[in-house]
Amino acid sequence: MHNRRDFLKTSTAGLFGIAGLSVLPQLHAAVATSSSAAVGKGVPRFIFLRKSNGLFPSELVPTSLSDADKQKDANKEALDIDIDRHELPAWMEPIAKHKNNLTILQGLSAKMCTMGHSTYQSPLAVSRSAERVATITRASVDVELGRMFPTPFEHIELTCARNQKGVVRGMSSIGPMQPNYAFASPGAAYRNLFAAGMEKDNDQKADENLYDFLSQHIASYDTQTLDKLESQKIGNYAGSVDSLIARNALLQKMASQIAANVPKIEKAILNDQYTVIEQQYAFVDILLSSLRAGLTNVVTYTLDDLGTRYDGLLKDTIELHDIGHGKDLNGMPALEVRRHLRNHHMNLVNKLVDGLKATPEGSGTMFDNTVILYLPENGETHHSVGIEVPFLVLAGDNVKLSMARRRYIRLPNYNEEGHKTLGNWYTTILNAYGNPIKHYGDFDVALKVNQEGAIKQFIS
Repeated sequence: MHNRRDFLKTSTAGLFGIAGLSVLPQLHAAVATSSSAAVGKGVPRFIFLRKSNGLFPSELVPTSLSDADKQKDANKEALDIDIDRHELPAWMEPIAKHKNNLTILQGLSAKMCTMGHSTYQSPLAVSRSAERVATITRASVDVELGRMFPTPFEHIELTCARNQKGVVRGMSSIGPMQPNYAFASPGAAYRNLFAAGMEKDNDQKADENLYDFLSQHIASYDTQTLDKLESQKIGNYAGSVDSLIARNALLQKMASQIAANVPKIEKAILNDQYTVIEQQYAFVDILLSSLRAGLTNVVTYTLDDLGTRYDGLLKDTIELHDIGHGKDLNGMPALEVRRHLRNHHMNLVNKLVDGLKATPEGSGTMFDNTVILYLPENGETHHSVGIEVPFLVLAGDNVKLSMARRRYIRLPNYNEEGHKTLGNWYTTILNAYGNPIKHYGDFDVALKVNQEGAIKQFIS
């Protein structure tokens, strides 16, 4: 295992680190331009909000659809409806005031992905992926978007999975056999992301936190694996810490901008004393501050996974796996518990959108350039097979997706003409924002209709 002195002596030549750093000149350019974002036209931003336990498609249907449209929806026939004149499901009430920025997207399939309980990199990389690092096939779409609009961190990942602490392996990926890292506690994110805008001691402590994760946690994990490829990846993962030195030097140029956007987080939360609900709200504050400071333009936030034990929402702690299997919570039906969880998520989304809309940028606000995607990581049910992955999309005035505002869209059913996949959806986003990739992700070998390329009608 490397010690701190060895770490500080490593070369800064290798700049392909776990934080998604590209090449040094590109990073210099990002630092040079990011401070002007608040007074310029604005840059595109993307926020991926992952939830576990599936999301029943029936739960997203506007309640005031006509009987004919309800029947079409039940039959999974194509629909494209203006939601201005329709009522949203009750659990979406916290975001009802943002309905002009909302699209509900139904019908995307993801049978080329690993569904079920834990999906790991699968739903963001559109591939089969399991816990083993060797199964990761490519950089996930969120990381690809971060590289298109570079910033010092390019892509930031936050997670409430399994009630972990500190810095952990994330659910995004930066390349084949290369998982991203994620901040699992607000204190770790706070100290590492905003170090350049705080006192020197905190800056040094942030270095030590990430270094500890890389040199100890991963090295320890490496001793437990018999997979040669996985072991090799973990070795590369730990060996890339030198990129942190280069990035931190560049972040010093943004110190005043970062200092002006350090989030206000309660001391107890920074010391890892919180409920899951407090943790989730603190992460929203950190997410907003990271965007405002110019640290990143892309954030992936795992709100929960089946290992997350929810405390602070209801009287009793919620075990998500039990709820997924229909078990009640001390007399409260599982479906009602699921409704409480979704409603809570919408409160988080509302705080996020409100914060972006309150942040001036150019002649408008930061939200004008933002796309928020709320998705169930494992598709349509607790034990999903990937027939559907519903999305809520909230987007501002300047987005380059023509479908991203005021719509309820159901795409044609699986294997019917016009059906689209998760790969088509991510190809659409990448193409719309300047990445010419022909098709992102794996194909579904069982799908008989054409599944290559973007969804053309979704691009402005």
